[in-house]
Order: sequence, then structure tokens, then C-alpha cells
Amino acid sequence: MSSNKWMQRLTSDFGKIASHITRPTESVIPLPSPSLNWAVGNGGLVSGKALLFYGPESSGKSLLMQLTMAQIQKKDPEAICILFDAEYAFNPSWFEKLGGDLSRLVVRQTNDPLKIFDYISGEMLEMLQEGAPIKAIAIDSVKSIKYPKDMKKQSTDMVMGGGGASYLGSALKHVTPVIREYGVTCLLVQQVYEEMDQYKKMSNPWLIPDGRALKHFCDYMAEVTRIDTKDGRVEGESSFFGVTSQVGHKVRVKFKKNRTAAPYRTAQFTLDYDSGIVNVPDEIFDLAKSLQVVYHPKNPETGKENIQMWQFASYDPIRGEANMRTFVAGSKKIQEEIMEHCLSATDDQINKRNEEMGGLHQFDDIDKDL
Repeated sequence: MSSNKWMQRLTSDFGKIASHITRPTESVIPLPSPSLNWAVGNGGLVSGKALLFYGPESSGKSLLMQLTMAQIQKKDPEAICILFDAEYAFNPSWFEKLGGDLSRLVVRQTNDPLKIFDYISGEMLEMLQEGAPIKAIAIDSVKSIKYPKDMKKQSTDMVMGGGGASYLGSALKHVTPVIREYGVTCLLVQQVYEEMDQYKKMSNPWLIPDGRALKHFCDYMAEVTRIDTKDGRVEGESSFFGVTSQVGHKVRVKFKKNRTAAPYRTAQFTLDYDSGIVNVPDEIFDLAKSLQVVYHPKNPETGKENIQMWQFASYDPIRGEANMRTFVAGSKKIQEEIMEHCLSATDDQINKRNEEMGGLHQFDDIDKDL
């Protein structure tokens, strides 16, 4: 028999020839943050994958989840997204301000796992089989789901920790084939506990409830933290009494797991509470600066760096960082060229950036349960 005949027999049921499987770069969802697209690899999220945003309270996880759904809607004008709002906290005005289409977003407010996981593998799967253009599902948050063990407890029997440790793993196994076969992007939000052991905290500051199940299910695991410094705050206009309100903050996202590209990259951007990700030109400059794509040119006579001058590729050097930022901000073409260079950065450049961003620990204990 010829090899083609054997291949036909081997793929006659549900097998696929590897060369026919869609490659990650063919179904990418670009995000509004250049450094986030760089950190996740491939220029954006891959459709049909599962992404977990985890981190402390008020770091920006839910906003990032909604921004991602808005991007999915923009990419496909017929795309429908489903949000399982287990926290009963969805704000339609915010989603609209972030660029989302409320008419193509279905919000199911429930923390009953049967109405979430059984619905996905039951009614939703039937609609997908009939051709429903459901392109994304989101759960906000996994920690708010009331699992069977939680339902049987009295309030005095409650203990801190993940109640879904024995439930969530098998439940997510029903979700995996649905999102894979029909290219549905799954977005999860999870709150965390702070590590109290100071020695363990140096390598991993957070404990993720139900982390083992989430780690095995998700293709991406993104640690979202707010930069709590003066420079990390985005202030609004001064009031009559001279008091300013905070309208946003800088966010740092570390990818602790990535099945589609190189993991352990870090993104940093500015998140505005009303309009989403802002200050994109500055973000591109900071990314390029950390990767040494924008650099100090060397004096050809002495071989030393001229720290007053900045240069990108073969363009003429520019004096002063502020002037270089203005040069980058003034041209979309320059910004696109810089991002191309950033995407092709070497391992040495990436490692140096990670060190400057506080370091990433490849073996962080991200799957602990309390």
C-alpha cells in the first residue's frame, strides 16, 4: 500500500494530518496593547485557546477580560460573546466604553456550576453545531462559583481555600473539546490569596485557588498586578479643592504559562478605567528601550555609548529621551517598524528585560491550593 492510502485509513475517523492543522498565527486576535501582543507571542491571542487572568483585587483583570471580548467582536462583526457573571458585577457602561457591542454580548448571571459548565457542554454546544457564531466565553470569576461542597456547608463550616478542587478539573474537561473544535476563546478571571510565608513570597507572591485544575486547562496563565507607585497612578483633572481622582493605573502582566509561544514574558501598559489601554506610543517606546531596540549609539572613535543620544535602526540619532519619544509618537510607520524589531528580539534582549522588570521565576509554584 502507498503511504497516501495508509494516511487515508488513519484519518478516516477523527484523526487529522498534522500539516492540515491550523497554525497559531492563522487565527490571532490582536490586543490593543503592543507589549501585551509581544508578551503573548504571535502578535496576539490564538483563537480557541483558554486564558486565565489571575491576580489581586482591583488589578485590572475583569477590564482586560472585557477588552479581549471587545477585540473579538471587532475582528468578527458577527461574533457573539457569552459572559458568565458569577460575581453579579457586570457594568454595561464600562463594556461599551471599552469598545464592546452590548447587542452581541450575552450575560448569564449565575454562580451555579451546573448553569455554567453543563450549559457550555450541553445547550451551547448544540447551538454551535447548528452554526451559532459564538466566538468567546468568559467566567468572572472562578472563585465566585458555588460548588456542590460549598452548598452543603453551613456558614460556620466555611474554610479559606478553593471549594472546586475536586469539581473543577473534571468540569473543565467538558469545556476543552467545545472550545477547541469550534474555535471559541475561553477567558477566565481568578482572584488570589497572598502568600504569607515571606520566604516563599520572594519566588511567588500569590496562591491561586483551584490552581492545579486551572493550570492543566489553560493555554495561557497571566499574572495581573497593579503598579503601586506614584508613577503607576493615572490622575484625572483637579477638582475645585485641588484634589485629583485616580482614573487609571499602570498594569504589569507576567505570562507564567504559554502553550503557543515563548512563555515568561512581561507586558506593561497603562489602563484607563473608561477607555481601556492608553498611551500606546509611550508603551512602544518603553518596550523598545527595555529590549535595546531603541538604544544609545556608540562613539566610533572611543567605542563608548553616548548616553545623551538615542537611535533606532538606521535612522539619525536624536538628542534626549523626550525628543526620541516625540519622534516615535509622531509616526505610525516608525511604531510599526519598532514592533517588528521587538517581535524578533534575541533571547539576551528578552532576558535583560525580564531582569529589569523584576525577574520571572520559571518554576514559580503557581498550582498551589489553600
